[in-house]
Amino acid sequence: MKLGDLLNNLAAKIGMQQDPALVDLLSSAELSQHEVSDDFAGRLDTELMSLDGAKNNRDVLNHFKPIILRSADDKFAILAEKYGFGSEMQAEQSTYKKIDLLESKLAAQLEDLKAKVASAGGAKGEEVTKLTKQVEDLQKQLADEKAAKEKEIADYKSATAKQQLDMLVNFELNGKRYANQELGDTNVAIARALVDKALNDSKAVLVNENGVLKLKQAETPSLDYFDESHKAVTFGDFVNRVLAEKHLLEVSSGGDDHQGGGNQPFTPQQPTRIKLSNGKEADTSSIDAAAAAALADLAN
Repeated sequence: MKLGDLLNNLAAKIGMQQDPALVDLLSSAELSQHEVSDDFAGRLDTELMSLDGAKNNRDVLNHFKPIILRSADDKFAILAEKYGFGSEMQAEQSTYKKIDLLESKLAAQLEDLKAKVASAGGAKGEEVTKLTKQVEDLQKQLADEKAAKEKEIADYKSATAKQQLDMLVNFELNGKRYANQELGDTNVAIARALVDKALNDSKAVLVNENGVLKLKQAETPSLDYFDESHKAVTFGDFVNRVLAEKHLLEVSSGGDDHQGGGNQPFTPQQPTRIKLSNGKEADTSSIDAAAAAALADLAN
């Protein structure tokens, strides 16, 4: 790898591609064209992370999560000791289960206190118990109705969110210049199927953040999707890469979209059968052939 390419890749991680010091350094052809070992360059590029890259790295998250949860464990231990079940809290290892344990133990103590008040009050205690039961029934009824309404609203929002997401994805795909214009809307259906498969293979998911499509990690949706070099990938770049690899896009005049450049013969991929959203299958061999013909015309 050229030293200039390596420095550009590293600078891109922290947004310093236009830094005057880097521009001045790369202006020297002797330095920028100096060859660096691919193994050394690859390790630097993949193992060094920007701040954003570190924030969205699962290994970093797994390192700091126990540290963050330890303070919660200490607080739970203090409360458990105060209310008389410190040994049980100490025996539980999961922080999240400690929350449930704390809730159940405090609820049991509250019920015990209610029972003592009722037994001490005689007839008044029975009346209090009856009224308490009525209040609890009403609270449960209200809670059930609230939960049902919240589910109804959540289902509506979920359906609406999917419609909005599909609309944004189709808008992105409709804006592409496809190699075989004769296929019309079928191009978009094929592209959507290929992109969905690529997202699944890359363990990435697509989300709509205020009208902007963003890639997230499927296993940890709170984290942004980064490629193997710890670089953020936009949905537009992801789509362009997938469609270019399958030769669905119109070939540029310079032939730069294909490996080997414009002076190299273009060999189409083996026919690929994909399933469309309507359940039918399509063969992309015709699209590969169209791309090959376009390159042949450019070569002439």
